[in-house]
Amino acid sequence: MAKSDTAKAGKKSTPVDVCNHDTSSADKPEKLECGGHAHSPEAESRGATLKDREDSLRKLESELSKREIGLIEREIKLLGSQQELDKLRPLSGLYRVVKAMTTERKVDAMLDVITRETASMLRCDRCSVFVLDVHRGELWTQVAQGLEGHRTIRVPLSSNSVVSLCARTGRVINIPDAYSDPRFDPEVDKSTGYHTKNILCVPMQNRNGSVLGVFEVMNKDVNTFTQEDEEWLQALAAVAAGLIEQAQAYSEIEHFVDKTVETLAQTIDKRDPLTAGHSIRVTRYSLSIGDGMAISDDEKDVLRYAAMMHDYGKIGVPEAILWKNGRLTPEEYACVQTHARLTYELLSNLPFTNRLAHVPFIASCHHEKLDGTGYYRGLKGHEIPFLARVITVSDVFDALTSVRHYRNRMNIVKVYEIIDSGRDNHFDPEVVDAFYALPCDRVLRVMESERGGQIPEEVDQFKTISWLRLVEICQGSKPKRHEEGLKDLFYRIYNANLPPDYQELD
Repeated sequence: MAKSDTAKAGKKSTPVDVCNHDTSSADKPEKLECGGHAHSPEAESRGATLKDREDSLRKLESELSKREIGLIEREIKLLGSQQELDKLRPLSGLYRVVKAMTTERKVDAMLDVITRETASMLRCDRCSVFVLDVHRGELWTQVAQGLEGHRTIRVPLSSNSVVSLCARTGRVINIPDAYSDPRFDPEVDKSTGYHTKNILCVPMQNRNGSVLGVFEVMNKDVNTFTQEDEEWLQALAAVAAGLIEQAQAYSEIEHFVDKTVETLAQTIDKRDPLTAGHSIRVTRYSLSIGDGMAISDDEKDVLRYAAMMHDYGKIGVPEAILWKNGRLTPEEYACVQTHARLTYELLSNLPFTNRLAHVPFIASCHHEKLDGTGYYRGLKGHEIPFLARVITVSDVFDALTSVRHYRNRMNIVKVYEIIDSGRDNHFDPEVVDAFYALPCDRVLRVMESERGGQIPEEVDQFKTISWLRLVEICQGSKPKRHEEGLKDLFYRIYNANLPPDYQELD
């Protein structure tokens, strides 16, 4: 470097080795050396570190790419699975509706199952199954999903509603936008508080092509009802039509049997005007107890028939004994006792189905006692059928609170003392507790039906207390604020229209 240049730089120049390279050579050395020396170890270390980092980054990038591809593949598989599930959802719902045929025999329970499964199948907000009542000329549904407080809806067949139009024409109606379609009546939403967006109605037809009712679904969760939805709902309606027709036939048979049994029971009660209605009241008390003890529907049917027919054997007891004023002699009482055996023998001749096979035995056990001193078999404890123990409490309570030839209604406190003293020896204590836990107004309604005519409106005032609480008030318990006056009101109802020479049985 020249001296003048150094001076211009304003500082002393430091000698350096100049690297001489032959740029004309085609062969480039693997190492660049300056003055015969290699690069420093620090430089080589930094280069290796950078290379390692680059390699790590490439490996990480490759791994992330693989993971991303894996996640995408899994998402695709899950999406495919969801799509498959969506395709299977209607088929699964259809299966559950068909399965209900083997478990539900009553129309109400059947409709409840169908509406739930239909809403799930079609992913909609609300489903109603309207059944056609030909005699009344209307469509009715006892289940209206999505409407709080609206369990029953009735629509005249002649009305301009969408369901009525579907029933009259027997055609599918698919309305994508309810408020822009003239067939939809906005007043329906105003009366129910529901906001209808879209509607799909499909008629239910029997094998002869007659319309039995209408499936109505509303407010698809995504977009509107599709052609596929129509096809699924038509398939479901075809299955449901058969199930509902079968359930209706079952209900008609059940209604006929009920009325037949009730008429047979009344033939016994009507032999003596003062015992008329006894079997029906015992049945109502028994069913109320059954409700409180959460018995099954099948047990409830057995209880209803057994309670209704529990005194049927009295058809073999002479009227002179049944109508006698005053207490019976030991011989006369022994004759009356034969009615339990006659009940079993007569009812055993009836062709009860397997589900009701125990009705004759249960009906004939209503005079058995837990301690074995009852009749006619002398059964003890759990040898006595549970449903018979329910009828026993109901039978004694009605007998004590009804007018008879030889006495009038017993004071309600004495009725309580008799039943309570029979715990564990005559009556099942759990059944007694269930009876006294019943709403007071419910007991009074059954009790006052003995008089015929209309139940006094004042009975509604007893809704807030149990039967046991009423007894406690009558025994002298201090009434609470909402209980004031109930004791006097009860005795006015209980003792109304009794004969002038009324005397309580002691």
